[in-house]
Amino acid sequence: MRASTRHPRGFRSLSNATMKPLLPRPVRALCVIAICTLAAACGGGGGSTPVGSCFYTYPPGLPPLLTGADPLLAEQWHLDNTGQTGGLPGEDLRAFGAWILQPARGQDVRIAIVDDAIETVHEDLAPNVADWFDYRAGAAAGSAPLPCEQDDDHGTKVAGIVLARDANAVGGAGVAPRARLGAYNPLSTNTNADIADALTRDSAITGAYNNSWGSPDNGLLQAADASFVTTIRNGIANGRSGRGSVYVFPAGNGGCFMVDPVSRSCVYDENSNFDGYVNQLGVIPVCAVDDRGLAPRYAEPGANILVCGPSGSEGRAPIATTAPLSSYGEISGTSASTPMVTGVVALMLRENPQLTWRDVRLILAYSARKNDAADAGWTSNFGLNHSPKYGFGVADAEQAVLLARSWPSVGGSATLESCSYQRGPGAPFPLAVTDNDSNGRLDEVDASACPINRIEFIEVDFTAVHPFSGDLRVELTSPSGLVSLLANERLCDADADGSADDCGTYSGWTFGSTRHLDESPRGPGSGNWRLTVSDRIAGDEGQWISWNLRLWGRR
Repeated sequence: MRASTRHPRGFRSLSNATMKPLLPRPVRALCVIAICTLAAACGGGGGSTPVGSCFYTYPPGLPPLLTGADPLLAEQWHLDNTGQTGGLPGEDLRAFGAWILQPARGQDVRIAIVDDAIETVHEDLAPNVADWFDYRAGAAAGSAPLPCEQDDDHGTKVAGIVLARDANAVGGAGVAPRARLGAYNPLSTNTNADIADALTRDSAITGAYNNSWGSPDNGLLQAADASFVTTIRNGIANGRSGRGSVYVFPAGNGGCFMVDPVSRSCVYDENSNFDGYVNQLGVIPVCAVDDRGLAPRYAEPGANILVCGPSGSEGRAPIATTAPLSSYGEISGTSASTPMVTGVVALMLRENPQLTWRDVRLILAYSARKNDAADAGWTSNFGLNHSPKYGFGVADAEQAVLLARSWPSVGGSATLESCSYQRGPGAPFPLAVTDNDSNGRLDEVDASACPINRIEFIEVDFTAVHPFSGDLRVELTSPSGLVSLLANERLCDADADGSADDCGTYSGWTFGSTRHLDESPRGPGSGNWRLTVSDRIAGDEGQWISWNLRLWGRR
């Protein structure tokens, strides 16, 4: 297990994909020149508009133009998929239906985009900007986190998916096009302190924090810094006057992060539970589906995943959104699917501002739409459909708004209960894990005395010693027989040559699972929860040292 650096989880283009071109951009995009300095504003010819320490400069005689009627809206299949990109009609967020139910379209709900540079003066973002903070060294007080290069575009693209203004005659529309933007660029420094600050900035008035970034997608165990864990727990407990901040993160892009050039099969694959930023309580991990409702090649499975959002895929249409210089571009990956769900959250909070962070999670799960019905991973559990690939399905803005209207709150962190069961170290541990044995070793705990009636989240802390930790498969089975695959066997970056264990170490590693949502800890009969650990790749054996089961939920 190693500490992680943060990486944006979007693609300007997919290296193995054919990207559909966007509609032609009006002359405005060719006329605007952005000039940034961090120490002091720099001048330029023509009319200049100061923003913090940057000037956005227009050549003489070419003021900002507003022409057309949201010309990209028809291109934004994720809002209303009519088959315009060759996809499956109806495979979208159902955003238009939500807007009919809620004409305010997220108005005044504060959404923080925690990312790199964000063009707060973009023609399609500026009307919604509420606040900003620039974390770059040397930034002048009050300066906006503007991009200084046109390819510094990730944050601007992500922001547009949630917050691009509708009905303003330019560009397209965000999922919550009248919400308010808090623009924060801590990825510009990538320090733990700045990340923690951004995740709690204006927490009393911020509904949700969108974080389209995560650990490198290479199969390694990537632990989040301890400050991150503390920050998330503090945010869900104290944000929004105790209702809790909502944190939305990408499930990851490493589902097939290396492809055999001949067979096109995956050489290495990733699991979202190997990312320490998205395997814990208080975080909403978001997967991706394309315009057919199918998982992209890059999609990571994981028992921790809650719901999916639309995004681009190999050979499929990307997402049309805002880009620097008041232009427009495209993005794919879970960086794009994550703000889709954040936009849905904004609509929910506009409909019912009293929703807690726990309410938001439950509504997303119960309102999600089952996609790709032919996928063998779907199971029906306790009134919900779930798949390790898709979570509870694709976020449905229309149904989420309807549920939010009259949702009976389950409370916030103050009423969340937990039961914890520790096994090892000490007898009967350690347990030998035999090499290349699919049966593995198992151990059980009895949760029949747990007072929780409905589970909302599960954590499993796991410690094992193995020369190649990627050989291990870890599965949790509930009293009802429902299985959460917590870790799959895999190769990692340098494992193929057998020279080193590059997957990391299971030393108190925490897995998360949403799969048992609303299940009883006691099951239909006994309350026995079983963890099975097996070695699935020949060559070495190891030892299972300990595990701990934590059940979170309500009575």
